[in-house]
Amino acid sequence: MAAAPDARAELTLGVLGPTVVRHDGRAVAAGGPAPRTLLCRLVIAGGRFVPIDALVDCLWPHEAPPSARITAQGYLSVLRRALEPGHRPRQPGRVLVRDGAGYALRLGPAALDADRFAAAVTRGRDLLAGGDARSALARFDEALALWRGPAYADCADHPFALAESQRLQELRTGAAEHRLAALIESGAHETAAAQLRAFLAEHPLRERGWALLARALYRAGRQGDALAALRDARTRLMDELGVEPGPELAALHHDILDQALAPAPPAGRAEVAGRPGNLPHAISALVGRAAERRVVSEMLSRHRLVTLTGAGGMGKTRLALAVAGARRDADGPWFVELAGLHEPAALAGRLCAALGISGAGGLDTLVAALRTRTVLIVLDNCEHLADAVGALVRALLRACPDVRVLTTGRQSLRVDGEHLFEVPPLSGGVGGEAVTLFVARAAAVLGGWSPGPDERRLIARLCAALDGMPLAIEFAAAQCRVLSPRQILARLDDRFALLAGARTGSRHTTLLGLMDSWYDLLDGAERESLQALAVFEGGFGLSAAGAVTGRADPLADLAGLVEKSLVTVAAVADGDDRRYVMLETVRQYALRRTPAGRRAVLEGRHTAWVRELADAAGDELRGPASARWMRRLHIEGDNVRAALRRASAAGDTAAVLGIGGGLCWFWFRQGRAGDGLRYLEPALRAADPRLHGHAPLARAAMGLALLRYVSGALDRVAEALAVAARHGAATEDLGLRAQVLATIAYFEAGGGTVAMAMRHASEALALARSVGHRATAAEALMCLGEAQRRCGPASLAKATLAAALHEADRCGHGWATVSVLWLMSKIELSLDRPVPAAALVRRMLEEAYRRADTTGWLVSVAMHAHLMARAGRAEDAVELRAAVRSLGDRAGYQAEAMDAELAGYLAEIPPGSPPGRFAAAEARGRGRSVEQTMAWLRAEPPFGDPSLGDSSFGNSAFGDSLPGDQPLAALGAGVISPGVTVPEARAGRTPRAVGRR
Repeated sequence: MAAAPDARAELTLGVLGPTVVRHDGRAVAAGGPAPRTLLCRLVIAGGRFVPIDALVDCLWPHEAPPSARITAQGYLSVLRRALEPGHRPRQPGRVLVRDGAGYALRLGPAALDADRFAAAVTRGRDLLAGGDARSALARFDEALALWRGPAYADCADHPFALAESQRLQELRTGAAEHRLAALIESGAHETAAAQLRAFLAEHPLRERGWALLARALYRAGRQGDALAALRDARTRLMDELGVEPGPELAALHHDILDQALAPAPPAGRAEVAGRPGNLPHAISALVGRAAERRVVSEMLSRHRLVTLTGAGGMGKTRLALAVAGARRDADGPWFVELAGLHEPAALAGRLCAALGISGAGGLDTLVAALRTRTVLIVLDNCEHLADAVGALVRALLRACPDVRVLTTGRQSLRVDGEHLFEVPPLSGGVGGEAVTLFVARAAAVLGGWSPGPDERRLIARLCAALDGMPLAIEFAAAQCRVLSPRQILARLDDRFALLAGARTGSRHTTLLGLMDSWYDLLDGAERESLQALAVFEGGFGLSAAGAVTGRADPLADLAGLVEKSLVTVAAVADGDDRRYVMLETVRQYALRRTPAGRRAVLEGRHTAWVRELADAAGDELRGPASARWMRRLHIEGDNVRAALRRASAAGDTAAVLGIGGGLCWFWFRQGRAGDGLRYLEPALRAADPRLHGHAPLARAAMGLALLRYVSGALDRVAEALAVAARHGAATEDLGLRAQVLATIAYFEAGGGTVAMAMRHASEALALARSVGHRATAAEALMCLGEAQRRCGPASLAKATLAAALHEADRCGHGWATVSVLWLMSKIELSLDRPVPAAALVRRMLEEAYRRADTTGWLVSVAMHAHLMARAGRAEDAVELRAAVRSLGDRAGYQAEAMDAELAGYLAEIPPGSPPGRFAAAEARGRGRSVEQTMAWLRAEPPFGDPSLGDSSFGNSAFGDSLPGDQPLAALGAGVISPGVTVPEARAGRTPRAVGRR
């Protein structure tokens, strides 16, 4: 393809993979599939003219349309614009040249990647034949790095491309063999052997590859493995082709038996690019890990033994090589691959062979050679030989003062002086390392690819589902040739089948193979524990592990799994107990290895544990430990959903009712109604009181009413309350009966049915006090106070609410405290006393925030918005209103939609005139987080910072009666009967709650 290079020096073409056109190294669009096909046809012609009819035939090989020639001319015009951006119409082409009815390409001598590949291979073969294995290795690496996929990937199935594509692929395979031969001759026998096994997995009938493997193993001091490789070669050739191995393999077998094979080059100090060592060259760039490289490098500078631990596929080897490659030790670094070694007695010999140390090959030989050397040794994949490696490293470090060791494995060596670094997943998020790696690897198989913002967000979700594991991400990215990222994400439930594409030259050829390799290293007890713990979703604590594994003390087995990097200790806050997490990939694999019968038993234990958790939470969420339980239930959300999903699918109505009834307060206070409604509604429809009991049904129906209300299904609240009333009347649990009555009164008071609210609240108060349920007593007093606020003098309501606040504070019922403060602030506002109201709302804000009460906190922020407006701070009010609406959308709860008075307060905030006056304030509000909003309100309250004591409210206790010694019985207290119906249900009206529900 000779041509004058001056006009085209900036143009390069790539056909070793998807077709790409570059100018000055920058890829340019070459049109769609048809123009790229024409380009490939012209490249294969090698500078010869191709008639237009032949170009038409390559586009339409069976039957061309009538307009084929005109269409092909249009595609050629598109191609010309890509090849010659400055070309003007009617000027002769300089790259795409036309002669009569044909076209040809005129390219520079190094413009085509296939030509550069062939030249580099030729040069490498010459260097290898001349004995310069190091330089030859560099040339072969340079040649193979040009490949981005199959040759002529855009048209490899077209008849015109088949022969050339196969020719180039054969050259590529030969170059890979030459490279491995150079690797052996340069002294990297173990590395070459590992890579040859991967090569032969893809090319099992190449006799030279088997010969190279046997040679590498023999030179590594593994004569038995070398002979076994030759036996494998003979078996494969006989089974597949029915032929005996050729003379080269036969002669090699004889030489190994006679130990007549040429020995390894005398080493001691093998040189690579002017430096001693044998680190393998990276085929692809390391993405990210800058922080990890810095930390590990600093650790190595201070300590002589550093171990990189972490799950398989997390990139320990790549990180170790990057750290080692950046060091400047006088006699290293040296890389020793231990994955294929299974005999502890051969360990010292393996190190001697890798470091090129001649002699007997034992520990004494190794120590004698390294005693005076300053060297870093990287021992890769030590987990299956941890005890032997630990003993050898201990002896080596004691005898050789300037030797440092960097090891990788799934567990520590447990050697004095060892410092551990657990390799974390790649950073997440749209701009994180995981997405960067996925895009880089996908672009390599797609011939250049730049996803847009929406696709990057989807890729971030995909990478998170893959645990940020580099190996899994690379496998997934390779699937982009046939699947979109969205399709890959949708298929991750069967990730081991999806991520199964073999990778040439990699130790881990499939994700499933990687998982199998570490599972085989576990003993029976560890496998049983791993299977049991895999039923947890989102992590677990020590007591939960005991409940599901069935072991009184699961610590020993759990510690072993943590030691082997199969379970991770999660970060904890505020002195909480340790929590343990399993990578989703590991978890799914463990479930695959669990027999169906055993899995059913384990899942049953898990559901029972969640049910016990819910039972305990039912009372704790209405007491002083509510904040801790809110945090705990938030952490256990995945486990709760898994148990509910499983029980619902199995028709286990009792379990769904038990879990849902215990957790409804958590869902209600977090505004997460959907989590409960999805399971409680069908369970209540299927429930039978004779089987499931009245108490669980009453508790679940009461919770259903609250969740329907907070979700906005106001027209269905009364129906759930009626069910709760019916089963509450039938239960012998007086405390639960009181709670049902208080809940009914709560909605009656908010809906204006004052007399019924007073009656039911009084009944609830009497029952609660008879059994010592102070939290329910506080709720009942609150409902009484709300009923009085709506129909009676403010003084009576204020006194009752003060009693409710005192009761709530005494028993630590934070939700009641927050709700009562809100009602008290409403009274102050009705009396046009915004300053005392602000003090109450201020305390409400702090209480809700401290107790992780999402709905209460949102209401208090909304009240602050109203108070800002009353203080004349309209812009701040608009900003706060925007914040509470935005944060409410994220939580699934809109306070103003639940309470008419609050909606009226927010409606008083001016919309702005002209319309754009407060646009900036609204934008700021929508961008605020919970923490930012909290800090702002603490710094700038609407009316300074008055204390609660300045208002007319106090925390006085009123014993068992209201002020003035008015007996509760005078309010119409009675006993609920099975015939009681909720007034709103009977009248067809929608109930309203007291304040915020």
